[in-house]
Amino acid sequence: MNKKVAASVIAIIVVAVAVGGFYIYSEIQKRQALKNVEVSISDIEVVDVGITAAKLNVKLQLHNPNTVTATLDRADYTLYGNDIYVGNGEITEKVDIPAGATRTVTSPFDLSYSGAVQSVWTYIVSGGKITWRVVGTAYIDTPLGTLTVPFNCTISK
Repeated sequence: MNKKVAASVIAIIVVAVAVGGFYIYSEIQKRQALKNVEVSISDIEVVDVGITAAKLNVKLQLHNPNTVTATLDRADYTLYGNDIYVGNGEITEKVDIPAGATRTVTSPFDLSYSGAVQSVWTYIVSGGKITWRVVGTAYIDTPLGTLTVPFNCTISK
């Protein structure tokens, strides 16, 4: 009977290690897939206009050309309007992008009217065309550490 119990315990351990190994492997694949994700700006919209600042929504479109789900753990970025620095933003939510799919992530952004940003604000108010550029880094957390994937995209509105 002791041999049967020992064999059962060993079988359970082997199955648990195999399932755990497969899970870790699939999580690593999901995060490695982010390296190939195509990032673009789908829209930058003015949500609210205040006395000293405006609230924007920066909408980034993430397209996954891979055959496995890609996972974005978080990202940070710098926003430019007509090549003028307007500030920094971040994406704090974890996003899974299924194979062959596209997801849009919305990042709230506060645009202060001070300094050089006033010239960008003039374009917004007058309805002029603005070329927005987002330069950032996507972060992928793996059991072996954090990987970084840079991105750079533009849109003219």
